[in-house]
Amino acid sequence: PTCFHRLIKERINYPNSGCRNKLMGRFLDTVISVFFLLGGTTLGFSPPTPIFAADFAKQSLGGVLGFFSPAKASLSTDDEKRQRLKEALLMECESADAGTNREKIEEIIAELAPLSPITATAESNLLQKKWLLLWTTEKEINAFITWGISGDVSQTIDGDELENMIPFRKGGGLGVSGSLSIPENGGKRTNFKFTTAALDLAKWGKFNIPPIGEGWFDTLYLDEDLRVDTNSRDDILICSPLE
Repeated sequence: PTCFHRLIKERINYPNSGCRNKLMGRFLDTVISVFFLLGGTTLGFSPPTPIFAADFAKQSLGGVLGFFSPAKASLSTDDEKRQRLKEALLMECESADAGTNREKIEEIIAELAPLSPITATAESNLLQKKWLLLWTTEKEINAFITWGISGDVSQTIDGDELENMIPFRKGGGLGVSGSLSIPENGGKRTNFKFTTAALDLAKWGKFNIPPIGEGWFDTLYLDEDLRVDTNSRDDILICSPLE
């Protein structure tokens, strides 16, 4: 018998039970299908009709490739889309004045949020760090930036404590601290309540002021280098790690 006939006989007699046997069976299917595709001119057999050969090759090759590749292909597609959306979001943050182009930002967030690698974001350790504010719709913060009073606005989350800091370019700053709580396990929402506030006017002194504010924020997207929040005032905050 020819080499091809031996392969066919080997495939027919090969057991299909067991993971290892199934893999070997699929390997034999692949080899046979390659014979079909090559046309048999150098392999010692005459191929069957083109239609049958194409169907056989499609089924056997598709089965083997499908056994190994779908999860990786899907993962790669999600990764590529996530990266593309993150880059588009950061470009929008850099290209617009503080708090503008909200509609475009929301469009990107709507696509990016379902791709967050962290689902229970409120409980994630990735949230526990010092964050630099890149873009927000909060009018009070944007006023400090637009008027040139402040530059880098930060927020630090440490356990169940929160600290917001607005440093002044000429020294001093405005700091607000408070407590955090998570209303439900496995969710995205974090409750906050400010408990202290201080206004530092550098050489004119530091003054404690009554803290005002409590509410919640939902972390819609979170990974090692990006955080996207919406809050109880219908504002958006986009942050990156500061350290």
